[in-house]
Order: sequence, then C-alpha cells, then structure tokens
Amino acid sequence: MAESPSESSPSAAAAAAAVDEAELARRRRIDALNLPADVLAAYRRKFDALDLNRDGVVEIRELVAVSRVFGYNLSREEVLEIFDRQDFEDSGGIAFDEFVVAMRKRAGQPHASGDIRTRFRQYDRKKRGYINADDAFPILERELGFDLSKTEALVDLYDKNKDYRLSLMEFVEFHKKVEALKQQIVEAFNEFDVNQDGFVDLEEVYAKMVPKGCTPEQVEALFRKADRNGDNRLDYSEFAAFWDIPID
Repeated sequence: MAESPSESSPSAAAAAAAVDEAELARRRRIDALNLPADVLAAYRRKFDALDLNRDGVVEIRELVAVSRVFGYNLSREEVLEIFDRQDFEDSGGIAFDEFVVAMRKRAGQPHASGDIRTRFRQYDRKKRGYINADDAFPILERELGFDLSKTEALVDLYDKNKDYRLSLMEFVEFHKKVEALKQQIVEAFNEFDVNQDGFVDLEEVYAKMVPKGCTPEQVEALFRKADRNGDNRLDYSEFAAFWDIPID
C-alpha cells in the first residue's frame, strides 16, 4: 500500500527540503545580477542549446563542443577554469545560474589581445596551449634574473586552479606581473648605469651601494657572483640576477 503524504519518511522530507534550498540558492545568485528579463531569456536559450542531453546541467564536453557558436571562443583550458570557479555545487557540470555568472564575468573581462597571445606563444614553445615553470624559466632567467625556484613560485602565484601550469587566461595576469617586475629592474639598471654604456661596472655599484651601508667586500662578492662571464661588468640579465627583485 502506498504511503500517504503524511506518512512519508523523514529522509524523503529532508531530501525535498535540500532540493528546495538549492533551488532558492540558484535563484538568489541570478537575482543578485539584476539582469533584464530579455538578457536572462537570451542566456537561457544559449544554456539550453549547450545542454545537449537536456539534464539541466552543462558538462565540460558540451561547453567545449558548442561554445564557439555563441562567439565565446573558449579553449578547453578556459572552459576548465570556468568549471573550477563556477561549479558551486561541485557537480562536475554547471547549472543555469552558474552558467550565467560565468558568462557575465567573462563579458566584463577584456579578451586577451594579440600581443598577449604572441607573448604566450613565446613561452609555449611546445604548442600545448599552456605553460609551466620549465617553459617560463628561460625567459624569466633572462628578463628578471630568476632561478628555477623563483620561477616556480611566480607561476604558482598565478596558477589559480593549482594544476601546475598556466592557461592563457591565467597567463594574462602572470604577464602583467612579469612586466611590472621588469620595469622595476630596468629603472634600477638605468640608475646604476651612470655613464649609460649599457653595462654596470663595479665602481658604479660601489657608488650606489656603499653609501647605503654595504661594505665594499659585500658589494664585490655580490658583483662577482652575478658576473657570469667574468668581464668585470654586468649586462642587463646579469644585473637582474644581481638585483634579485622580490616577487611580492
């Protein structure tokens, strides 16, 4: 004999309550965006087109397959980032509210410019669509004077989903940091290079650092360590290692 509504189990009631609470949370997330009805309806049409199996959840493979139809040009790496950031319920897919939040955030971000993509390709020599610390090290060694350990620390700082690599989207902020650090090093190099010959010699280093409390012995030890080719002067990359700029 079937149970009457009053005889339903406590567990069934709890499950129903949990479903209701989840639905309320979804509605609150959409309401918080304060979108016009026509915009929301447009997102619903796009979501329904992406939801190939009509289960109310867009999976990674579905979003990769048809996202380009709507002009988003999402790579697989970018799709994975959206899922990492927007799958509030950790369901392995995104529901409609999560999809709307993800697309609104992406709409508010500038697309990576051609210059950024060109720079990314300089790092991504293996053409994998992502870079890791090993890929970044030769460039950061030359431009920032970083060793591998410091390179790994900087990559980790911008590796938002902690997969030990940077996608193009993650690379955008990483690149901004690299350029900011490089600018600081260039300014210091120009300040030290008093005679503007494109090199910093030991006398120029003495003149800048001894008045700040360093002993001549300390200065010379640092200079000799950075002077890799032993020509008694520091070119830019050698000076970058000498300067040892902090990441933060």
